[in-house]
Amino acid sequence: MAIRKSKTPQSPTQRADQKRVDILKSAGKCFRKTGFHQTSMQEICTEVGLGPGAVYRYFTSKDAIIAAMAEDERRQARTLLSEFHDTEDLPQALSAITRAFARRYAAISDAGLMTEIYAEGLRNKRVGAVIKTAETEWVDGLADMLRTAQERGQIDQALDAHAAALLLTAMWDGIVIRQAYTPELPEAMLALFDDMLKRWLASASVSAAPAGGKRTKPAPAPKAAAPVAEPQLDLSPAPVAEKPLTQAEIDLRQMSLI
Repeated sequence: MAIRKSKTPQSPTQRADQKRVDILKSAGKCFRKTGFHQTSMQEICTEVGLGPGAVYRYFTSKDAIIAAMAEDERRQARTLLSEFHDTEDLPQALSAITRAFARRYAAISDAGLMTEIYAEGLRNKRVGAVIKTAETEWVDGLADMLRTAQERGQIDQALDAHAAALLLTAMWDGIVIRQAYTPELPEAMLALFDDMLKRWLASASVSAAPAGGKRTKPAPAPKAAAPVAEPQLDLSPAPVAEKPLTQAEIDLRQMSLI
């Protein structure tokens, strides 16, 4: 006779955390179907199978649910960035981040939901504050990664790390939005994106051969060509050739002398 193993009972904190997750998942399903503003709290309660009192115990309003979703996205982004913060191979790390975003939002509904959260942040101050904090943490962390790579001589030292981090973030945001219309991004496109990043970040003075991150001396710049003397232009008016007199004009002049 097989002996069934009894499940370890959850602590009150674990049960509360699980209910919170269940509410957010159910709310996400509702939001994907009809959007934030068309979804009512009652619909969320029905989807999760809890009464209004139980749901309001965790989230006081629909705005609080949306803000919690934005906060969860912030937490996941922070975790993703921390995995690659001390990487010694920046191009490989950026490639991994690109594919992590592609996998995360592969479902059209997830990409659409994330786009809605960002749009809601423009109207809702509470959601907007969470997104702004998340964006600041993400860009600052990514800029630190780029500066570390610059110190190691892996990428162009003349690059503005903060501006580059902003541009990278905008490009990844574009991938998320694109997935709302093209859920399965072709691998060829992602590979091309990787190659573009390598070409953009690489410095002409960085040698790909040494493994220790040493840089070769850049090739000397070509000598500037000797300046060419500008031609002196004669701006004086050109002489005008006199027109020969006709016979009638000659006769007229002779008559005036009489």
